[in-house]
Amino acid sequence: MADRTITLANGRKVTFDFPDPGPGPAVFALSVRKCGSSLFNSMTTDLGHANGCGFVDVGGALFTHNVLPPDWQHDPALGQILESGMIFGGFRDMPFSMLDSELFATSPKILMVRDPRDALVSEYFSTGYSHPIPEATGESDDARALVMRERSLAINSPLDEWVVRGATRMNRSLTAYSVILDAPTTLVLRYEDYVFRKDAMLRVIADHVGWRLDDALVTQILTWADVVPEQEDPHRFVRQVTPGDHRRKLARRTIWRINRLLRPAMRLYGYH
Repeated sequence: MADRTITLANGRKVTFDFPDPGPGPAVFALSVRKCGSSLFNSMTTDLGHANGCGFVDVGGALFTHNVLPPDWQHDPALGQILESGMIFGGFRDMPFSMLDSELFATSPKILMVRDPRDALVSEYFSTGYSHPIPEATGESDDARALVMRERSLAINSPLDEWVVRGATRMNRSLTAYSVILDAPTTLVLRYEDYVFRKDAMLRVIADHVGWRLDDALVTQILTWADVVPEQEDPHRFVRQVTPGDHRRKLARRTIWRINRLLRPAMRLYGYH
């Protein structure tokens, strides 16, 4: 594994851990925060490794380097890391600058989404209790300061108030992917369809990319991936997984308010 460093338009340097390229196409694992993205990335990583394809944690590296999404989403420097035989993942926001890349346009893209109302509830608990906080770097502490500021706000805000405040941002993150939804290379996975059918999710991903997948590999991945908490714990990274949590947690009036704010994203992905 080697390192690869790029310089962003604002002068910030970001280093990515790079595996040796494998056979086959580039694959892009895309998602939005609290849409099952961490599990999705891990399952895709294991599936890719079994097919000789390494994982480049683009979003994770940017986060660790304290680079916020507005500072990288449109930066053409990201195109410098693209090549075939890799999985590029860790994205919780649309990498708009990659739209200019022929490799991005022609390669398999997998987008994991979730009912944005449930994602908002999950984000509240994650922000308040369990989301990792990056260390400050010599160049910046932007991401660290943002996470700490959001944590304080979540801890000191009622859930209903917090989700209303965050709904517009969640809607913007999900609808940003509309630019790739009509591409035949894009596969959309809805969290609700697969959270209790992870074996089916593996098969759909493998079929879309053209990866080998047998029963033994499915069993191997599910031994660690197919875990459902026995009881809800807000301090755990996997707090709970059952769809519809917003109906259990939020007041009816709050749901009505966020339904209006999230309407474009809900329509885009078939939520009601």
